[in-house]
Amino acid sequence: MPNQDEWFDKLYIQNSPRMIKLAAYLLRNQQIAEELVNEAFLILLYKRDKLIQHPNVQGWLSQTLKNLIADEIKSAKHRLELPLKEDIIIYNDDLFAHSFSELLPKGLTQKEREVLILYYENQFTYEQIAEKLHISVLNSRTRLFRAKKHYKELMNKANKT
Repeated sequence: MPNQDEWFDKLYIQNSPRMIKLAAYLLRNQQIAEELVNEAFLILLYKRDKLIQHPNVQGWLSQTLKNLIADEIKSAKHRLELPLKEDIIIYNDDLFAHSFSELLPKGLTQKEREVLILYYENQFTYEQIAEKLHISVLNSRTRLFRAKKHYKELMNKANKT
């Protein structure tokens, strides 16, 4: 039975370059590819007692890497990544320190403010808004549509000045 450290080192030296090349090709990112290959070998290290007698450890490593790549691709679809640039201005205003109604622009009618607050801040549905304001569901949809439109117009005017 080979020494476990030698066994692991030999597997790493023989397989990691091929695995990194494959992962980098699939992910188009060398750094993430290296991280996933290292993670595959870390899993191997945790399970080495069971895998030392495995008939095809290289196949097991390849399959583990494929699973890790698939997980990375799935999670990347739900992750927004922006490159860091030195010339980006980052505003430190804490928007949650203000209530939603304080952030609404001046110029909205009271009804528009009310329907926007119910929809965005309180997260009411059209039906709940209709019930709260004693209006029809169709009327609540129309009011919300018009309030959003007016809000956008006011924000466009404010941004132009």
